[in-house]
Amino acid sequence: MKEIKGINRAVSLLLVLMMATCSFAKDNKDSKDNVVNLRGSIMDSQCAFNVHSDTHSHDWMTKRGIQGASDENSCTQHCVKDMGGSYVLVVNKEVYKLDDQIMPEQFAGKKVKVNATLDPKTHMLHVFSMEADK
Repeated sequence: MKEIKGINRAVSLLLVLMMATCSFAKDNKDSKDNVVNLRGSIMDSQCAFNVHSDTHSHDWMTKRGIQGASDENSCTQHCVKDMGGSYVLVVNKEVYKLDDQIMPEQFAGKKVKVNATLDPKTHMLHVFSMEADK
């Protein structure tokens, strides 16, 4: 009887491992299917999500003469470094969160081309490459 219980446990464990492997393979397949190539601008989350304005832009900050926010680059840097924002990619009116907050710093306020995977649930991009766009 103990032998049968041991076999049942082994079979149950094997089934659990197989289901986990299938789930992992499915997740990997989905991420490959979500590879995107986007063109947009690196902005800060505050301006992009209209915390300071209603235009998805830096206009409100720059027109008011906010110290440290005289153009798109400086406004983006100011909002990220001094106001707790994060770098985001804005494509038309879509705002994508970026999992890497170091790479976009050099492109603050500039147009870029991005190759990434998109998590549609969180609207988060896992960036593979980012380069200046004209």
